[in-house]
Amino acid sequence: MPHWWYVLFMPMDLTDKPMEAINEWQDWYRNTKVVAEMDEPLVTKDSREALHDTQQASRNCLMDAKDYWMKKAQEHFADTICDFTNELTGHDLYKAFYAAATENLNIAAKEYAKAKSLVDCLKGLK
Repeated sequence: MPHWWYVLFMPMDLTDKPMEAINEWQDWYRNTKVVAEMDEPLVTKDSREALHDTQQASRNCLMDAKDYWMKKAQEHFADTICDFTNELTGHDLYKAFYAAATENLNIAAKEYAKAKSLVDCLKGLK
């Protein structure tokens, strides 16, 4: 069968991932929320004090973001491998990845040279 047929008629269950995300967020919220309790006097003050300490929250947020981007990178790599697994060998994929990384380095070097040229020019105008 042609490849496009599979894409058009591929069975999809679109409800799992969004519901998983909602459930994960709700679980996180239940486990990490800080709410002042009005019926227990000192708990209110303690919970307000805890709101001012954002070090752990920002640390957790950074770790969550890194985990997210690592997962996304892994998904992209898996997609690339699946796209070319029948056409290219592992060595061919390695060479393609190396070529892409080298191209990225060359582009970054050109951008750096342009930025450095601008700064050098501006230094001369002081």
